[in-house]
Amino acid sequence: MEKLCEAAATVGVRTDDEFRRRFTRYFELIESANSRFNLTGAKGWERVRDELFIRSLRFLAPVAGGQQPAVEWFSGRNVLDIGSGAGIPGIILKIAVPDMALTLIDSSNKKTAFLRETALDLGFEDVQVITGRAEEIGLLREHREKYDLVVSRGVAKLVELAELTLPFATVGGTVISAKGPSVETEIEESAYAAEVLGAAPAISTVVDSPGDAAPDTMVYWMKISKTPSTYPRRNGLPRTKPLLKARNSAVRR
Repeated sequence: MEKLCEAAATVGVRTDDEFRRRFTRYFELIESANSRFNLTGAKGWERVRDELFIRSLRFLAPVAGGQQPAVEWFSGRNVLDIGSGAGIPGIILKIAVPDMALTLIDSSNKKTAFLRETALDLGFEDVQVITGRAEEIGLLREHREKYDLVVSRGVAKLVELAELTLPFATVGGTVISAKGPSVETEIEESAYAAEVLGAAPAISTVVDSPGDAAPDTMVYWMKISKTPSTYPRRNGLPRTKPLLKARNSAVRR
């Protein structure tokens, strides 16, 4: 627990007794669920701590390499985690920044049941869990362009992620995606889609702390205009027919 607390402190998180209690309990819930179904590949305290907990705290590193602590950026905001799975990174961010409102989306009934149980057990009343696909939920009035921050980790390639995430962000909001160390090609490939969906050109920064895991590249899209009403397209199309700039500049549909 001390290593986790030290990592959290480096990004400006207050590590009080409630922080410790919630992370201890969250680990117990993950281990219990892993014994029943394949919730996450990380098992055992050290792997869960290092690969899930501490690595997710990198979302709270200074924004895009700047000086503003992201804890202040997340505080009081309406945050959405797409493809949350075991609650990564959403639940970690909620424990670290309790006054943010959190919505978690995942298409797996087993995983969303786990997320609901976890939110209740940890005492979070302002956590909403939704079972479904982003392509469908992103068209609903109650979720479309309603979130200040949209986060994702390891869900899909950036060109697909643009269509799955940007429709949820408010104009003036930001999408943050954690990717591997070499994403230049993905960023270039996704530039057209991001523009169509209302984002400014991506900003990226390599984040290698806290923790000892391999570096992550945080990709930031700021939403500067509304997403056209035709997006996201129906289930599966963002992956099978991504929005790539064709030679004739037509959008692939």
